[in-house]
Amino acid sequence: MRTVTIEVSSLKRSLVRVRRAWKTREPQGEFISFDSLETLLKTLTPKRWDLVRVLQDKGPMAIRALARQVERDVKNVHADVQTLLNIGLIESANGRIRVPWDEIRAEFVVRKAA
Repeated sequence: MRTVTIEVSSLKRSLVRVRRAWKTREPQGEFISFDSLETLLKTLTPKRWDLVRVLQDKGPMAIRALARQVERDVKNVHADVQTLLNIGLIESANGRIRVPWDEIRAEFVVRKAA
């Protein structure tokens, strides 16, 4: 089973994980990291999550077919797909897009200001 964790993480924390993987030669998991909760929420909008959900449910499809599934304009779906491709949440091959993950986890902590 392939799992990705979407997280809010500092560059320092991410580099610690890379160093640990380098030293131990053991996988640390697959992550999509954002520098802030605001960036995460701005990038992973409800409409983009809907695209991911449909792709997980229906399997790989062309952008035009995905737009029909979610009843949205092809141009807007295309723009959202590009964002999801850029962050690595979906993949594209042979003119079709798909979610390569069996499980997607989201992880972040909100703390009270000191």
